[in-house]
Amino acid sequence: MRKLLFAAILCIPAIAAADGKATYDKMCASCHGADGKGNESKAKILKIDAAVLNLGRPESAKMTRDELRTQLLQGKNKMPAYEKKLQPADVDPVLDYAMELAKAIRGK
Repeated sequence: MRKLLFAAILCIPAIAAADGKATYDKMCASCHGADGKGNESKAKILKIDAAVLNLGRPESAKMTRDELRTQLLQGKNKMPAYEKKLQPADVDPVLDYAMELAKAIRGK
């Protein structure tokens, strides 16, 4: 029983990452792209520079996790607020996934 519980605890980060990806794919990828580099077609519809949708842009790299979380929940400029669209348990996993995409884009 103890080994089973320990194994389950080790799997939690992998489960959270999978949940974060699923939420990202459902709610974020249409604007930010599956790879986080932005969707040019969506940028044209929103009448914004496509670079704004790139999660790896330098402006985002300077933001703290709390600032990114606030932006996700409250929205900013053309980005809608997701506070009422996301379950509280989904916020950190999707933020973690988006931050991992941003790191990969920046090569870090």
